[in-house]
Amino acid sequence: MTLRIIIADDHPVVRIGARSVIQTSGVGEIVAEASTAQDLLASLATHPCDVLVTDYSMPDSTVPDGYAMINMIRRRYPQLPVLMLSVSSNLAILRMVRDAGVLGLVDKGSSMEELPIAIRTVHRGLPYVSQSLKERVDAAGSNAMADGEGRPLSPREVEVLRLLGKGMTVKEIAEMLHRSASTISRQKGDAMLKLGINSDAQLFDYLRNGQL
Repeated sequence: MTLRIIIADDHPVVRIGARSVIQTSGVGEIVAEASTAQDLLASLATHPCDVLVTDYSMPDSTVPDGYAMINMIRRRYPQLPVLMLSVSSNLAILRMVRDAGVLGLVDKGSSMEELPIAIRTVHRGLPYVSQSLKERVDAAGSNAMADGEGRPLSPREVEVLRLLGKGMTVKEIAEMLHRSASTISRQKGDAMLKLGINSDAQLFDYLRNGQL
């Protein structure tokens, strides 16, 4: 069976590499490519597909990327297997997208030769995590997600931190996520408290090193 596959990533070299591996393996055909969250949603609306291979962070779009994008796709296409390309070993993000319904995680920072296996696996409805990503997550430890008391960051808190790390202000995040600035500020403060961070300077040091 030749699977219909959509690839979404804001880096052309990643799309080219993924396309080459998929076409060479014969696992399926690429029916559409996207470089932003907006392009991806448009492609899904016009190109029926069997598996979506997508990045998590795709800026420069009029619609949110990241967790909001994944949630939107899962709501609109609940039966579509989603395979996420990741360069992050942050447990907060990885667990968050898993809980949102992402079946597969492949590390795009290493060889993507396992991509065809991952595509076949998620198409069968089974989870897949690439070996290199498993090793990085194990090495990261649980502190990547919680403070010493083990309180996990919520998906919304993780998303706010990720957008802050991209250089967005609280007001800009509020506008993008259609929430009030006070809500975003509270989620930022709650996340800092859980992480044991006491200042914005410490927060941005964390964001630079935490790969959110």
